[in-house]
Amino acid sequence: MVIHPFLIKFVGSYVTNKDMLLKKKFLWALLLGSIYLSGCSKKSVVSSGSEYREDLSLVRPHYEYVEPTVGKKPANPNATSPKTPPKADPDKPLYVNKRLETVLDTMARQNKSIRYINGFRIQIYVGNVRQEADAAKSYIYQAFPDLNPYVSYSQPTYRVKIGDFMYRSDAEQYLEMIREQYSSAVILPDRVEIKRSLMVNPVSEHN
Repeated sequence: MVIHPFLIKFVGSYVTNKDMLLKKKFLWALLLGSIYLSGCSKKSVVSSGSEYREDLSLVRPHYEYVEPTVGKKPANPNATSPKTPPKADPDKPLYVNKRLETVLDTMARQNKSIRYINGFRIQIYVGNVRQEADAAKSYIYQAFPDLNPYVSYSQPTYRVKIGDFMYRSDAEQYLEMIREQYSSAVILPDRVEIKRSLMVNPVSEHN
């Protein structure tokens, strides 16, 4: 009997495919079985009959309880009494105080010797007519008695300045009122007298 070669090839491929399917099924069964067995395995549990015996008293910390006392401070043997500051010897002169007083006196004398500082004045008149300069001076004496007028002459020009202002802001407040009479009035920097600048009254007193 002659078997056709095609039939042999077909049977061989069928057997090979069947073996592969069996191998795959076997592997899957083996994997699922191992998972099932690992899940169902019992954990090792120490039986209640066995007792753990070990002496831990050597490693346990020991504390002594001291009952606190209310209202009483515990006596501290290491506490020292508060130190009293050393008393100054009345016979020994205090050189530091004397030197300080000397320096302060020197500064006070220097401050008293300073009469002028850089400040501001309001110039209300510039012209060649002496009568107009005198009229401006008289107006300031009457309208603003706390402001001192200063008349200077440099041939042929008369200048009338008023006030001793430390700060420009103070001069600006007076400038508004003075411009009602002298519209060309301007603020100029100048050397002013300290005592007179302190005597200038606030603008509110003139209203």
